[in-house]
Amino acid sequence: MNQLSSRVSVAAVAIALLVAPATAFSREQIPTRNGNVWDWRAHQPTEAQVEQNENAAGLAPTQSQRESATGTVNQLYQQLMDGSRS
Repeated sequence: MNQLSSRVSVAAVAIALLVAPATAFSREQIPTRNGNVWDWRAHQPTEAQVEQNENAAGLAPTQSQRESATGTVNQLYQQLMDGSRS
């Protein structure tokens, strides 16, 4: 009887040791910070990087294009704020 309980104990420990690594590897690793990070790398450029790249390529928006974009953003913001008060 003593031999049977020790065999069961050994079998239980062996199964636990075999299952533990499998469950550890099956879990997804989650980045420790929120934001523009995908697979532990920045995947979205910052505004400064975009402006620098546009200037280097000679694609920087004109003043009227900037003002138009700003006006559109302000209009959308007003619509959003007016809708949230309803």
